[in-house]
Amino acid sequence: MTTIGLILCRIGLHRWGRKRGYDEYSSNVIEWEQRCERCGKRKRWVEVKRDRRR
Repeated sequence: MTTIGLILCRIGLHRWGRKRGYDEYSSNVIEWEQRCERCGKRKRWVEVKRDRRR
């Protein structure tokens, strides 16, 4: 990793990879995760699944 990449990550400008979703905990929520390609930091959040009946 280059020094400029470390500096960018340190000030909060990460290079987030693709979004990955997991729904193993409940049938109505998805746990999303993204990982920075430079420093490996993970970002996670939970969203409610959309209603399929609409």
